[in-house]
Amino acid sequence: MRLLPLPFSSPCPGTQEQERQYMKKIVSAIATVALVVGTAVAVAPAANAACSGKLKIAYQGPLTGPEAALGINELNGVKFALKKFLAANKSANVDPTVYEVDDQGDPAVAGPIAPKVAAEECVVALVGPAYSGASKVSLPVYLSAGLSIITPSATNPTLPTFGKSIFHRAVLTDDYQGPAAARLIVSKNKNAKVFLVNDASDYAVGLQKTVDITLAGRVVGKDVTPTGTTDFTATIAKIKKSKATAVFYSGYFSQAAVFVKQLRDSGSKITFASGDGTLDDQFIKLARKSAEGVLLTAPAIPMETASPKLAAEMVKAGWKPGVYTTESYDSANFILDAIKAGNTTRATINKYISTKSHKGLSKTLKFDAEGEVSGADVNGFIVKNGKLVLLGAIK
Repeated sequence: MRLLPLPFSSPCPGTQEQERQYMKKIVSAIATVALVVGTAVAVAPAANAACSGKLKIAYQGPLTGPEAALGINELNGVKFALKKFLAANKSANVDPTVYEVDDQGDPAVAGPIAPKVAAEECVVALVGPAYSGASKVSLPVYLSAGLSIITPSATNPTLPTFGKSIFHRAVLTDDYQGPAAARLIVSKNKNAKVFLVNDASDYAVGLQKTVDITLAGRVVGKDVTPTGTTDFTATIAKIKKSKATAVFYSGYFSQAAVFVKQLRDSGSKITFASGDGTLDDQFIKLARKSAEGVLLTAPAIPMETASPKLAAEMVKAGWKPGVYTTESYDSANFILDAIKAGNTTRATINKYISTKSHKGLSKTLKFDAEGEVSGADVNGFIVKNGKLVLLGAIK
């Protein structure tokens, strides 16, 4: 089953008026959440209520729209984990179909959908949300409903304050990724003068802040290009005027591709770097030759690296692994561990995830009191000959 988004248009502000309209959508979504949280306990099943049918594992992320590639990568990891679990546990009372929640990576879409997810009595845990902005509006609803979540990719450091006891994160936050990205840039460009650009999303603003702090005196300029920007002429002019030798872009791959293509078309050959929001094969397909040499970071490891055997098995099953597939696979398996151990309610599954550990492909998942994981790395990547190449852990 897939829970589709309500008919919001995709955010594409290119003018001040469009940006204001987009922000009005965000404020409206937050207001909606504020209203529904007050009634979520009444609408949603109690956290200790028993499901009357088969237990369901949900996935929430962008499954349509410009950022769908990442959501599909993650959903495939959840599907693969569920398939392998049921093959090994044929009598398990678990629905073989993932409960799909398409939030398009957009807070304005995620806000109205979350209460519907919470009201599904047999949805006992959720992998996601994938994006930080969507997480901020969804988590208060899931907290009220006692619905445990493990996000495989939302990296904004403030998320525990929204999800509290039901929040768990399978990757390091931008407090780690930002400094690592700064170190990667300097390792490739010792005298780097860096210009910072972000798309104004929750994820991008948080990531840029940590990059900025780490680079300190090396930052020679900043600009904001709101989500949906298609003309980067003004920003590129600012970059050239600043005499920057590198640009760090905080945002997502669909817009990053447009940006780097226009930057290269302008004649600029400076270093282009970005974070995990850009780390996707779709970035290379969209940017084409302009993607060559781009530096990228992510607190993630490709499944082909973590387990070539499982990656091949996954392809044979019909699902191609991609960015954050490994982390989604691990997250789903932790939830399935809880069910295998005899936990059948939201409350007992959340307690299991919060207190136990799971040895995954990417790392051992063991969450602290804030729902954060430790003992992980931020990896560096480079686009070489039209492919993403793993550089390894950034030290």
